[in-house]
Amino acid sequence: MNRQLAARLIIDVAMTVLLLCAYAYRITGDAAHEWIGVSVIALFIAHNAINWRWYKNIFKGAYTPRRAVMSAVNIMLAFTMTALIATGLLQSRTVLAFLRLPGDMALRQIHTAAAYWGLPLIGVHVGLHWEMVMNAIRKMTRIRETNHARTAILRMIAVMTVVYGAYASYDRDMGSKLFLGYSFDYWNPERPMILFFTGNLAIMGIYVFITHYALKLFAFWQRARSGDRQRSR
Repeated sequence: MNRQLAARLIIDVAMTVLLLCAYAYRITGDAAHEWIGVSVIALFIAHNAINWRWYKNIFKGAYTPRRAVMSAVNIMLAFTMTALIATGLLQSRTVLAFLRLPGDMALRQIHTAAAYWGLPLIGVHVGLHWEMVMNAIRKMTRIRETNHARTAILRMIAVMTVVYGAYASYDRDMGSKLFLGYSFDYWNPERPMILFFTGNLAIMGIYVFITHYALKLFAFWQRARSGDRQRSR
């Protein structure tokens, strides 16, 4: 594996882990939340710097349906992350305490909504690149292509993730979080903290696997359509 691909994977994994930690504001406290946020900002900048060619080529070449979807998701994700970062900085009470920024409830609502829009958007973004991610992991770990038994296990994990993610979406009231229904997140301290992190990861996982398998179905449909055209000639 080349160094650039390895750097991309490390940055993306680190950013995802830190984002999941940033959701745990009620668990980590304000100061840790802000410094985690600063780390996410640094990794977000690094991610975009490594992928600068995407911005350079955005108006070049033909747009296939897949490229159009990828571009739309990337733009929405960039907008969401920018809103998340901007509203976070404007409410800072630790990192930018010396600026004495006012902050208000509207900023907090936008910040919370942007944060939770990140889960489905990051999930779709990862799902669109899942084959590349898995290939990179195989090269790093030198694991060969999975056999049928391993494939079955991975598919079972995907199904379990989707089921648990659906439950976590209901349990965490994701509908309200996505549409400015919350200013403050809440987690019952009597519940195990691990459920908070695995729940958010599973919510993201729903969109990873749905997107990945939707691409597979689309590719299958394209092949079938191409075969029908050839037979009709």
